[in-house]
Amino acid sequence: MPRPKGSKNRKPVIVENVEEKIAAAENEIAALAEALKAKKTELKVLLKAKADAEKKAAAKQAEENKTRILSAAEKSGKSVEEILDLLKK
Repeated sequence: MPRPKGSKNRKPVIVENVEEKIAAAENEIAALAEALKAKKTELKVLLKAKADAEKKAAAKQAEENKTRILSAAEKSGKSVEEILDLLKK
């Protein structure tokens, strides 16, 4: 009678030094957790620096736009009230 499909002659797996492997895995997990915490802190610092740089760039751009608008208003020869009236229309 043939063997059923999927049946194989398997040898049992003998694991030696199980306790040592468990301890090594736990130590590796602890080290990875510490590295993850350090990377998260580094990421937080970098994101804060990026946000600060973006704020500075936006402030600089706003100041440049303000200067350009004021110079354009002076070149047009119109008063502030006349310009505001044109913008409202």
